Amino acid sequence: MDLILDWIAREGYIFVSWWLMIAIAGWTVMPLAWRLLGGLPDRGYTLAKPLGLLLIGFVYWLLVSLGLLGNTTGGILIAWLIVLAMAFITLNRLRGNAISWSAYWRENRTVIIVSELLFAVLFFTWLLYRAHNPDTYTTEKPMELAFISSIMRSDTFPPNDPWLSGYAISYYYFGYVIAAMLSMLSGVTSSIGFSAMFSALFALAGTTAFGVGYNLVRARGIAQSAAEVAIDAAKRIQPRFVPLSAGMLALFLVVLMGNFQTLLIELPMQSNIVTEDYLNFWGQPRASFERLDDRMYAYDPDASLRFEPATWGYWWWFGASRVLGDYNLDGTNSGEPISEFPAFSFVLGDTHPHVLALPFVIMTIGLMLNLLLTWRAPNRYEIGLYGLIIGGLIFMNAWDGPIYLAGIIGAEALRRVMRGNGRLRIGDWWSLFMLGLGLLFIAIIAYLPFFIGFRSQASGFLPNIIQPTYFPRLFLMMGPLLLLSGAFVAVELWRGRRRMNWSLGLTIGLGLLALLISVMLLLIFLSSFNAGLYARVQGFVDMNGGWAQVLPQVLQRRFAHGLTSVVLLTMMIIVIARLFPRILGISETDDDDQVVTYAPSTGFALLLVGIGTTLLFVPDFLYIADNFGWRINTIFKFYYQAWVTLSIAGAYATYTILADARLARPAMPLRLAFGAMLVVIIAAGSIYPLAATYSRAYVERGAPSVLSIDGGDLSLSSNMIEMVHCVDRVVGDTENVVIAEASLHSYKSNYARVGTITGLPILLGWPGHEGQWRGPTFGETAGSRQADLQILYTAPIWDIAQQIIDKYSIDYVVIGSTERQTYETSSDGVHIPIAEDIFAANGTLVCEYGEERVYHVTSTSGD
Repeated sequence: MDLILDWIAREGYIFVSWWLMIAIAGWTVMPLAWRLLGGLPDRGYTLAKPLGLLLIGFVYWLLVSLGLLGNTTGGILIAWLIVLAMAFITLNRLRGNAISWSAYWRENRTVIIVSELLFAVLFFTWLLYRAHNPDTYTTEKPMELAFISSIMRSDTFPPNDPWLSGYAISYYYFGYVIAAMLSMLSGVTSSIGFSAMFSALFALAGTTAFGVGYNLVRARGIAQSAAEVAIDAAKRIQPRFVPLSAGMLALFLVVLMGNFQTLLIELPMQSNIVTEDYLNFWGQPRASFERLDDRMYAYDPDASLRFEPATWGYWWWFGASRVLGDYNLDGTNSGEPISEFPAFSFVLGDTHPHVLALPFVIMTIGLMLNLLLTWRAPNRYEIGLYGLIIGGLIFMNAWDGPIYLAGIIGAEALRRVMRGNGRLRIGDWWSLFMLGLGLLFIAIIAYLPFFIGFRSQASGFLPNIIQPTYFPRLFLMMGPLLLLSGAFVAVELWRGRRRMNWSLGLTIGLGLLALLISVMLLLIFLSSFNAGLYARVQGFVDMNGGWAQVLPQVLQRRFAHGLTSVVLLTMMIIVIARLFPRILGISETDDDDQVVTYAPSTGFALLLVGIGTTLLFVPDFLYIADNFGWRINTIFKFYYQAWVTLSIAGAYATYTILADARLARPAMPLRLAFGAMLVVIIAAGSIYPLAATYSRAYVERGAPSVLSIDGGDLSLSSNMIEMVHCVDRVVGDTENVVIAEASLHSYKSNYARVGTITGLPILLGWPGHEGQWRGPTFGETAGSRQADLQILYTAPIWDIAQQIIDKYSIDYVVIGSTERQTYETSSDGVHIPIAEDIFAANGTLVCEYGEERVYHVTSTSGD
């Protein structure tokens, strides 16, 4: 406790300042939300924080990109005031949805107070977690820290690439602009801002999920049809705790719950109570636990039972994100697709684009719900807002934009189905097309400076021929959510009864399957005419004896692993059959003359199930063509969004099965069985976050002597850190410099260390990541930089080094332990050191801490 109190005394101001800034961002846009999000019972209050950050960040980024503002705290405040002014203009221009502030407060004060308390508690809790392990040096955190550092230092946007001098960042960096913006306003360093932003994302994602779950269920407390008005008044009154409980469950499912891997695999493995047959059934052979890196698993078959996480292998928790292993035809492991989920993300601590976008993705789901509940076509103000949001998602995490563009169109389609007595007419299809076109146009125009310079590694689609997902693996990954959403779909099938449109459901479901198979076959055929594609698509065929040998094996695997497709396709068919009800004939007419017999909230939850199952289904047939060459990234991005959509649907499923008095509910034994299953899911899902955060906070670092969220110095030696800070002081506010330091390895924080911590551009940082960001343009952009660095550090005479310095206009050369490790060589037992003496003779030593030295050099090229 003394450590925590000491930490609060030293760094508590960070919690206060960031909480206040984010709260004010939400209050800033409440006048706008008041008018444009009037379909939501809370009128958008629980979505306001991410909405405010996105709009302020957009205005700031755009004006700085256009040269109308400087990248300064003053520029941020001006952008903030512009958003506030626009919010009040919108409030005054749109006079609909009249309601007094006092009436609004009386109706919504409980959810307002609860959401504010939740945000404060979640934010403080994760700041405290980060204070115990402020990791900024493992996995891809150095990359993320480098982006924040560079944005804080750059005079204008696009910001300088800290790892490729002379170029701007070629990445979807909008989330890092928001992180840098808050860091600059609070006056903290980039490494502190990294931890503060990460903790804020945890709180924002949690409270926004709470808000969507709350609004989804609270909307059921309002009569939404003539049939519901006729229901007993007692049944129409919804106890306040019901939507609040649904919101809390949505929060847990989205950001806190772990998958089934910990309960079914990790616990038995670490406790030495499993057999080989058991592991093989789940597709987790023992060999996979002894792979890649002995840090991941320290399995000892002779050890005693170990139920205490402190005795488990180092980074044991990482395995929960790698359960979907893919295999070659001969049974050998061909790789492990990334099966990450939010709780894992927040344990790991990477401020990666999919995490930066998470609160804004959940907010977009809330906007989809608002579109449905307004019960009319969106007006031009709402379309403008939705377009800005879609563009922002593309700019934050490009994969999410198309998914939620389709989601918004789907919500509008659902509204039209419900208003159109279960049908979409030609005019509806045209309106949906124009809505999608309008949203895309606004997104592109609003973020045009980003799109002009953006380069992607994605280059179309490739067929997934031999890697269908083994269902037990899918169950380990998505089991909790499949159980909840599966029960929901089954109940809605029962409720739909004769209204189920099986003809349409089967047509669309089987049509989608036929389309995916046809596209697969077409891509296989087209790959025969392109040598590069042939190697990626059909190369394995030649290695395994040709199609005559391979085709039977492919078909056998498809059938053996077909349960995944059957389960997901069945759920999609039921969703479609329920959402587009069958119109009964005269002889079939029942007592209910309504064609659409589900409530808007129910329809929306079914839409989320449809989106989630489709995202799980598609990667079994197609994946994005990128630098990775297989479906690792497609699984990663699609499954992550499936987790979000199915989690929110699962929270609503719990409500509608157990507590919705307006609808027919399953018999009591079935409700009790569902309740018991929910308890098991919550208990099983809680094991991972509790054990993993304990391992990260207390086991990995041991007992810390001091707590701090500043992790910028932890991975480097004290001399190295002093050297980096010295460079920062020497350069000052200038950004137009070029620094040379070693370039070789990715995922190692002692490489690109100056660029990462200071944001100053270095000649070349992590080449593997630069290749991912720049795609096919990387070779031309980077040129011979890596080879030239080798020449620079091993030049026997100054004239050779001078040529490299002149070529890139290098201002500073770092010569330290990393450079010696990288470039010093041995020949015939003779050690050949870096020729530092030529830099000492021809440059100026500006920093020296032990063996870490920095020389100022002068280019003679005149650049």
